[in-house]
Amino acid sequence: MKKEVKIFNDDFNVNLTDIPKLKFLDFLEEDVDVKANTKEVNGTDGVIMGPINFGPFDLVLNFSFLGRDINEYNLMLQKLRKLLFKREIFYIWHSDMPGKKYAVYCTENSIDYKTPTFGTFAIKFSVIKGYSESLKETDEFSLSSGEWQFEGGLLADDEIKYKHNASSFKVFNGSSDTINPLLRHKFKLFINIDAPKGFKITNHTTGDVFEYKKSLTNKQTLTINGVHPTIDNKRVGINTNWQWITLAPGFNNIEITGEGISNPTTQWVFPFIYR
Repeated sequence: MKKEVKIFNDDFNVNLTDIPKLKFLDFLEEDVDVKANTKEVNGTDGVIMGPINFGPFDLVLNFSFLGRDINEYNLMLQKLRKLLFKREIFYIWHSDMPGKKYAVYCTENSIDYKTPTFGTFAIKFSVIKGYSESLKETDEFSLSSGEWQFEGGLLADDEIKYKHNASSFKVFNGSSDTINPLLRHKFKLFINIDAPKGFKITNHTTGDVFEYKKSLTNKQTLTINGVHPTIDNKRVGINTNWQWITLAPGFNNIEITGEGISNPTTQWVFPFIYR
């Protein structure tokens, strides 16, 4: 089976390995860049730890090319330069990790000329978010599609759902890290509910509680986009407890509570992230 590499964003989608005679060999994800926020205090041992965050890391894809002559080889290199060195960020996908995509920009194309017509080269990308993401988001989830990869053991499709019509349920996060909108992780929650005196959503796994304090009907959709709650595209954070929801790796136990609530419907939309 042919190994493939694709680059894409909202404006283009290109399969690099459709270039004749260009062969994708393998890849390397370089080490995670750990940013430890520490503070030394005179007269004490060690340091005081603050939050840890992660910087960009490098992704290297290795290719080979065998041309008819040096002109064909140089034309292929020129085409790659045009495709890869862009002013905007794009995603890259490769068939060795088919369930992942990386938000990148290209930093280097290192060429090793073996002969005038044959060479290998390493294309280096900076993965700007500090993590890779699932190819799709959970509104398109289907375990049987084979497009998702995570360390979840043996699970069935009916165990993992992202639309719920109950007040108590589980939401599965197949990431290797906590989904935290405060860290700019992509997350959307759509809520429809009859709540005459407001409601609370509690993630008992993480301890997070989001509260909406005003009345709401099932015909209205409250959207939590990251950390920002909106109704009809208008921010309504003033009517909340100014908190948000995070999702720990694995199953999260969710509960919706409130006086007189009924007809709850929620949809949870996010990509898995991989450190």
